[in-house]
Amino acid sequence: MKYTLQRELLEAYYSEPEAHDVSGMAENEAMEHSELSYHGQPVKMLYLPKAFTPDGLALVKSAGETMWQILVKVMRQYIRCPDYRALFGFPEELEALILNVPDYDCLLPLCRLDIFWNEKNGDFAFCEFNADGASAMNENRVMSQLFAKSRICQNLSEKYEIEGFELFDSWVRTFLEICFGDPRLNMHFRSRTGSRAIMENAFGQAEHTISVEDYDPACLPNVAIVDFLENAINLNEFDRFAQAFRRAGCQAQVAEIRDLSYDGRRLYTKEGMRIDAIYRRAVTSDIMDHREEVRDFLSAVRDKKVTLVGDFVTQIVHDKILFRILHLERTMSFLTPEENIFIMRHVPFTAVLGPVHANRDDIRHRFKEWIIKPEDSYGAEGVFYSGDMSQADWEKTLDACCDQGYIIQEYIEPYRTLNADYSKSSYEDNDYQEQALGQKSPYVHSFANMTGIYLYGGKLAGIYSRLSPVNIISVEGDEHEMVSILVRPRK
Repeated sequence: MKYTLQRELLEAYYSEPEAHDVSGMAENEAMEHSELSYHGQPVKMLYLPKAFTPDGLALVKSAGETMWQILVKVMRQYIRCPDYRALFGFPEELEALILNVPDYDCLLPLCRLDIFWNEKNGDFAFCEFNADGASAMNENRVMSQLFAKSRICQNLSEKYEIEGFELFDSWVRTFLEICFGDPRLNMHFRSRTGSRAIMENAFGQAEHTISVEDYDPACLPNVAIVDFLENAINLNEFDRFAQAFRRAGCQAQVAEIRDLSYDGRRLYTKEGMRIDAIYRRAVTSDIMDHREEVRDFLSAVRDKKVTLVGDFVTQIVHDKILFRILHLERTMSFLTPEENIFIMRHVPFTAVLGPVHANRDDIRHRFKEWIIKPEDSYGAEGVFYSGDMSQADWEKTLDACCDQGYIIQEYIEPYRTLNADYSKSSYEDNDYQEQALGQKSPYVHSFANMTGIYLYGGKLAGIYSRLSPVNIISVEGDEHEMVSILVRPRK
């Protein structure tokens, strides 16, 4: 079974290398002058796309949607059962916010579940769960536009129909469906006859859906997209979401979370817009670190005077201690046998890094490789890989991180693929380029892959493909990206 078109893309690339070099250099130049950046630096886009076949997309879809169902079960168990709640060890104030559950039904409105996926045999393992703060939707939008102008896109389109992933208007549709379930907002449909709109999903199948045109425009909520704006990787993405909400008929603003004001009845932006619903991009750890600065926001949420999408209950998913809890018998007791098998196969062994595990022989002496991560962080910060260290440095790192809020996790070897890089990345002294030896192009290098699965309301919405020339996929690891597309043979 073929999951991606990796081999065909390389063959097409080498069929006319000079033309692709010209195209790749032009694409890189356009990327450097685009609206995409990461902390002020241009995003590095690789030339060949991640081209999913229907079989490949079906596998990724099943992986993401199955895990979403498990995560929601975990969230409901946390809410219902104090003994299960205690396993997470959240501070009292955060626990109270989590238990202030929303009045709508969807506990996990938006997430991106990152996996290491072997494109050859279909095996995969989960790496990280990202909830409301999940980002990079704008990357695929811009990269899709640049890819459409490339020579490799022309080659591919001769044999295949190509479809991208739209992540802005689709989120607005999901957001409004969730808001519709909150009685406080009193949203209702227009008076109209006929059935709901029919749209095609990613597989070209017809699905009944609620369109934004179905709502009475007089009852659409005012929406604020909130974050600590100095932490926002790229404000252009927030602006794109605000534009999508306005296209749907909502008033929408990007707002600094510190600047929100609450009068006991309503929450307002600094500009004076009444906020009915919030798309929260501020991650929970930042909110708790700055809670004295965001008291108005927190008070309005506690009083349920604003609809928060997603609510603090999503912290259950974001905290990396969940990887350990998924393997506990207490979790297995309320999951189905099929779900427990899924976890055993696809969630790597994880433990809190305390003295017991820091001194365990197989970890300390690296009978296999390990990853150390902070329990609650984002952006791949503070991640340590044993394979990149000497034995002495590894032992020092274990001791330094022991009892300091870290987890230790079984290392999963990323699947590596070849791709063409026309950015100004350096590959000198890179020990991971054996796969690229003998390649005819100086631009072709080997990259470790990570596949991010966007789920809106529990349904596949899109794919985010990140790569690195080393084995840790992060900014520190010289992160690259590639456009993700779905391809179907032309009839």
